[in-house]
Parts: sequence; structure tokens; C-alpha cells
Amino acid sequence: MVKLALYAALAAAFASSITALPATATSKTTAKTTSTKAASTTTKASSTAKAATACTFTNAASAIASKKACTSIVIDAISVPAGTTLDLTGLNTGTSVTFQGNTSFGYAEWVGPLVSISGTNIHVIGASGSVLDGLGSYYWDGQGSNGGKTKPKFFAAHDLVSSSIANVKIANAPVQVFSIDGANGLTMTGITVNNSAGAALGHNTDAFDIGESTGVYISGANVINQDDCLAINSGSVSLIYSYTARQQLC
Repeated sequence: MVKLALYAALAAAFASSITALPATATSKTTAKTTSTKAASTTTKASSTAKAATACTFTNAASAIASKKACTSIVIDAISVPAGTTLDLTGLNTGTSVTFQGNTSFGYAEWVGPLVSISGTNIHVIGASGSVLDGLGSYYWDGQGSNGGKTKPKFFAAHDLVSSSIANVKIANAPVQVFSIDGANGLTMTGITVNNSAGAALGHNTDAFDIGESTGVYISGANVINQDDCLAINSGSVSLIYSYTARQQLC
């Protein structure tokens, strides 16, 4: 009887150990599945965050408000309200800005600028067929910045470091076009300034006005205007400049 009781106890203990094994394995499998799901969720969230850095804007207010959320910005045929700067200053390092379509600016007598961009490793690109139109005919009075109507300067490229502006086309600038200051390592290639419509009344429509800057390289500029192609306005400037066309009073 003692032996039978002992055998019964051993059998019960063995059965208990066998039953416990699948429970342990199930627990491990559940943990792995949970871990895999968590990793998948993290990957999807990361992917969504990366996708959100590409932004296309069709109005100026959104571009100005949300520029810091993006590292790839497309300005798509925006009409900028009168008296408003398309303010793209302080962009994230490494941001690209592409102008596509016709970017226009409402009429107001003010000093501008119409566009302002700053940052480090910034790359501004004019897409094929794009133009930034300053509606200069509303301002031109033969006096330029010497009197008459108050005219906005066009494009402030200030404090750009290790950056580039390529294939941007400016048309009908009210007065001076590119204001470059505080730049360090700025390359500008294939820039077009077409103020041919201002032949009679346009004045002081300098293409490039440069203040204290280092390492400014301007190549392949095509300029039709009513004043200087390039003017050094202040400070010490390290500059290389070449052009493909100089026409009219440039």
C-alpha cells in the first residue's frame, strides 16, 4: 500500500510538470508577438514622421506657419497677399525649397522684401517653367528707390550658410532684386532676372546687391534690368561672378 501511494504521488508530480511546459512556451510566444507588434508600430510611426517632412504649400500663410515642420518644401503657384513677406527664414538645416508654377505678389506700397530665406545647407530651386512675378508695372514710375511710390525689394537671401539658389527666374521686380548679406558659402547658378517690361519706367532694379559675405559664387546669370547687374554695397565680400548674358542697362 505504501509503494502504491508513492507511485501515485510520483505520477501526479510528473503529470504536473508536463502540463506546466506548454504554459511557459505560450508565455514566451506571446511576449515575442507583443515585441514584434511594438517594433512594427514604431517603424510605421517613424515612416510617417519621415513622410511628413515633405510639404507642398498652395498658400503663403500655411507655408509661413508650417515651414519648420518640413525639410522639403514646394511652393506651388502661391499668390502672396499684398504687404506680406513669404517668410522662409530659419529653415531646418538641409531643407530644400522648390518654386513651381507662377508665384505672384499682391500690390502694396511698402519696403518688402517679397521673399526672405535663411538657414544652413538650404537649397532653393526654380522648377522648369516657374517664375516669381513682382508685378513691377504697378510700381514703376521712373524714380526707383529715389522717390515716388514706395517699392518693395524682392528677395532677401540673408544669413545663408553652405547653401545654393539655382534656376530661379524673377520677373518684373519693382526695384532691387536679390539682397545678399551675411552669406557664407552661397552658390547661385542659372538665375534669370527679366525686367524687360520696365525698359521705360523701371529704375534701380539691381540684380544682385551684396553686403558683407564670404564665398559667394554667382554663375550663369541672365539679366535684363535697369541698373547694375551686381553691386557691392557694404562690408568685406569674397565673390566670384560670371554671366551668360548682360543686356539692356545691366
